[in-house]
Amino acid sequence: MKSSNFDTSSIDRKVIMAGTGLFLTLFLVAHLGLNATIFVGDGVLFDRTADLFRHNWGLQGLEILVWGGFIFHIYQGALLTVQNKSKRSTPYAVNPTSFAPARSMSLLGAIVLAFLLLHLYQFWLPHAFPGGADGTIDSLSQLMKSTMTQWWVIAIYVLGCLAVAAHLLHGWRSAANTLGLAERYLKPISVVGIVLAIGVPLGLAAIPIALFISSHA
Repeated sequence: MKSSNFDTSSIDRKVIMAGTGLFLTLFLVAHLGLNATIFVGDGVLFDRTADLFRHNWGLQGLEILVWGGFIFHIYQGALLTVQNKSKRSTPYAVNPTSFAPARSMSLLGAIVLAFLLLHLYQFWLPHAFPGGADGTIDSLSQLMKSTMTQWWVIAIYVLGCLAVAAHLLHGWRSAANTLGLAERYLKPISVVGIVLAIGVPLGLAAIPIALFISSHA
């Protein structure tokens, strides 16, 4: 009976992981689109969109939903890791021929979490509390441009985006299996999954690299 309860709980958590993962992937696509506007009109469109999020209650509610998705996804992932380690010696969703990132999902998740916390500290907090601690932050676009002038910051962001890409490459496979998609849907889903898993993180990494190059041109 105890084993049955564990299995049911694990299946439920995997479904939650799949659902929140797909939702957060859509957020990353939108985030990439928003970040790309920093190159439009010297960042004016980027700042206007950021201000809209700051003052629009509906968009603030969406922001809360996104953070809730992150927290729930991380929490369920941690529970699955603990459960699987307590039941078997191999990590979650691993077999000898499994896709390589599947054997490092816990490590990748930890790197992504650390990257997310740094990103929040550098950009979300100053945006949530305009002016910053020293009162010198005029706009989010200027903060972003000034932050992306040091090579070590760029290195961290590129590493974080690579970790996100590896995480997503396994995530879409796991989600497809968990949701029980029919075989005829797996091939197109595979193509879309690979494009999103590689293209979106690389796009997010390309923006700070471009800002760094521009600042040193």
